[in-house]
Amino acid sequence: MIEKIPFLHRKQMYNIIIEDDITFMALHYILDDLIGQGAFQVEEGIGELYTITHEEVIYTIGVDGTDVIISVK
Repeated sequence: MIEKIPFLHRKQMYNIIIEDDITFMALHYILDDLIGQGAFQVEEGIGELYTITHEEVIYTIGVDGTDVIISVK
């Protein structure tokens, strides 16, 4: 079941949308990587896709504003 979970990371609230289970460690890693890539500085309404690998798991992430859609490959 796809869930939308409010998640506080570095004093910023994000909406995490994910169907699979994910560890807090992986989620923090992904958000830090996205911040480093400037994913949240893109104009809202213009969604971007990112691919991030953490502990041999490949994630495809869509970012639109503070909505973060995560899919495990």
